[in-house]
Amino acid sequence: MNKRKWIENTILGIIVLNVFVMAFVFLTPRVQFMANHWGWKTEALMESSGAMDTPNQYSETYKVANQVRKIATEDSVIYMPANKWRFGLKKSVVIQRLYPRKVYFSGDPEAEKVFSDISKVSNSYVVFNEHWGQNLCAKQSVKYLEATRVGICRAGK
Repeated sequence: MNKRKWIENTILGIIVLNVFVMAFVFLTPRVQFMANHWGWKTEALMESSGAMDTPNQYSETYKVANQVRKIATEDSVIYMPANKWRFGLKKSVVIQRLYPRKVYFSGDPEAEKVFSDISKVSNSYVVFNEHWGQNLCAKQSVKYLEATRVGICRAGK
């Protein structure tokens, strides 16, 4: 009977220790993040670095998308550079944040059709970087975003 009690206590001790370790390792960083960012707006949370154990991989993308969202109206068309220019934005995040705006990425077949004659597209914007897009801008409407080396402009000549 004594051996059985010892085995039960050992198993119970292992379970309690595992629960404590899991709570400390996984729960503490998230609770700390929530406490530090209590009351923040959704946009600011998206742009933050995230909890220590689950960093936000898309914070730069959210920063750019949220800035574009403030500038472009809901019925606008936005033309973005492709990732081959090392733009670093994730398409899914950009499309999600800019909805209901229509977002096209350079190199996509549909985008090439829409922007083949950029002067015919009304209420359109171009998000550009140092490698791509500045030649599509109407010269008077260039605005640089807070994100490094990224800007937005009205499309046109």
